[in-house]
This record gives sequence, structure tokens and C-alpha cells, in this order.
Amino acid sequence: MTVRIMGRMTLIALGVLFAGLVQADRPPSVYLTGKADVGVVLLHGHGGTADGNVVGPLMRMFNTEFGYHVLSLDLPQVTGVSLGPQLAAAYAPRYPEVEKLIGRGIDYLAGEKNVKTVYLVGFSAGTRMMTAYLAKHPSQAFAGYVSVSTSCGGPEPMDSNDNLPRITVPVLDIYGTGSPPDLNCAAGRKKLPETMRRYTVVQVAGAPHNFRGYEAQLSASVADWVRTLSAVEE
Repeated sequence: MTVRIMGRMTLIALGVLFAGLVQADRPPSVYLTGKADVGVVLLHGHGGTADGNVVGPLMRMFNTEFGYHVLSLDLPQVTGVSLGPQLAAAYAPRYPEVEKLIGRGIDYLAGEKNVKTVYLVGFSAGTRMMTAYLAKHPSQAFAGYVSVSTSCGGPEPMDSNDNLPRITVPVLDIYGTGSPPDLNCAAGRKKLPETMRRYTVVQVAGAPHNFRGYEAQLSASVADWVRTLSAVEE
């Protein structure tokens, strides 16, 4: 009898421990709890943080304006590389790792927070990873994708401009006119609104790459796009 009781107690203890581990299996990130069954997964850029430029303000906007669950992932960083083509080449080998990270974030929201609809958001180098993910997972259904200060160039699959035409979900392409590199990348996407059915471009006059000082305009533009999408779905 004692053995049976102890066996049951051990199983119960292990079950509680396992359940706790599963529940805590959140990828490296910042999470804000929501009230709706909609979630957002964000990915910052090179040298940034999960609560830094662009992703921080958008994370709070999605949560406060819409009540969405928000998960802002920590992008694994590369070091000792200058900006430009070399940076894209340095991040390319990290894509399989980041692909799994994005998948874990989506699974966490769906499995632990009962989220049924997901938006994806990428900023700077994060756009390389998010567009690659979307292009490589066309069967996954998402509410939409927000691409902020989209980065282009580099080896496959790091060129966002090459990835975007293969994306089938609604896209908001937003960038500032105060960033010459972003303007150059945007020039390579100028025909996408004509060839893609649900592709929206927003320019924020004078905004730099990191939208510092223009956070209100950025958040308002993204919120308006989400409301427009929601109205169409209804």
C-alpha cells in the first residue's frame, strides 16, 4: 500500500512539475498579456532589444489599443560585423535558429494563451527573418504582417525584397523618408502594391530608420491598418 501511495504521489508531483515546465516554455522574449484571442509576435533588429526601438511602442499599442496578447522575441545577435551586405550575410546562417524561435513564439501564444489569430511584426534585420519565415511557411494562416524599415539585399533568405512577393497575407510596409537606406530598399518594392492584392505602403515623412521621435505616427499608422483589416474581415 505504501509503495502504491508513494508511486501515485511521485506521479502527481512529476505531473505538476511537467505542467509547470510546459507552461513556462516561453522563448526569450517580453510578453504582455491580453484579453482577446488575437496575438502579435514581434522581432527587433540588429543591436536592438525586445522592448527597444519600434517593437517597444508597437508592443504597447497592440496591447492597450486592441487588447491583444503580445510576444516580442529576442533576436539572436551577430557581433563584429559592419552594417550592410556583410551584416545580412552574417545573419543568414542564423535563420534556422530564428525560424524555430518564431515558431515557438507562435506555438506559445496558441497553446498557452488560447490565441487563434496572429499578426507578425518585423523591424530592420527582423524583417529579413520574418519575411523569410512567411515565404517559407505559405500554408500558415496569419492575420497580417507589419514590416517596419524593411531591410533588403544579402544572400537567400535574407533579402526581404525577394521574400515579400511570395507572401500571401496582408502586408503593411512602413518606413521613414529620413532614412536613405530604407528609401533605396523601398524603391525596389515600388511595384508590389500593383502586383500583390493586399499590400499597403505608408511613408512617414522625416522619420529615421528607428522611428525615434516618430513613435506616435508609427503606432497610429499601424493601428489604422489593423482597424481597416478588421473592418474588411467583418
